[in-house]
Amino acid sequence: MITLGIIGIVVAMTLPSIIGKYQKKVTVERLKKVYTLISQAVALSVKEHEELEYWDFELGAQEFMDTYLSPHFQKVTSEKKTNNDRYSKTYVLPDSTTFYGWMFKNPNPTVHDLTTFYQITIDINGEQKPNQLGRDIFIFYLFPMKRNVFNGGLGNLAINVPRAGLYPDGYGYDRETLKNDTWRGCNRRGDEEASGASNGYNTVGSFCSALIMLDGWEIADDYKW
Repeated sequence: MITLGIIGIVVAMTLPSIIGKYQKKVTVERLKKVYTLISQAVALSVKEHEELEYWDFELGAQEFMDTYLSPHFQKVTSEKKTNNDRYSKTYVLPDSTTFYGWMFKNPNPTVHDLTTFYQITIDINGEQKPNQLGRDIFIFYLFPMKRNVFNGGLGNLAINVPRAGLYPDGYGYDRETLKNDTWRGCNRRGDEEASGASNGYNTVGSFCSALIMLDGWEIADDYKW
């Protein structure tokens, strides 16, 4: 009985760690899978159309998706998300991972600036909880140009972007900033007052996408989980 009791204690102590490591592994695998899917779609679309910097970022979100990306998705279904022109349909992978596009653009149709880009929001478990940035929701962008900074209104999204392409939220920042930035830092999740949640949009945790990539597609021990 004593032996069984000790075994029970050991299992109780180690099981949460084992489950956590498994969840992190699944999260990274699904995130990398959809990132690869979108990257391949961008590359194929460049071959079919032209370089990304010449794509039409004045289109609505769904029209942009249908023109440049969705024709190159395989084994992906879609469902209507909203009738708002800024959002695309939600796309669903066989493992239940979902993603959709969101268009930001300069009001002046002849100018691309720091507010012109296409956001892609990935949810690695669809409708299941926690639906939280950095846990199951991750953000990437298609930036149309080289630029020192891109900004969507609640903190800088990326800095020192070298060319048009697909980038994680937080690209260009050092690891400490990716973890602790007041507005978007990965380890500041739950800090709603700083994040802008009072304005209806929580940004804290947005930098987790870049942190995972910077760490070699790993969720490190100091990553707030």
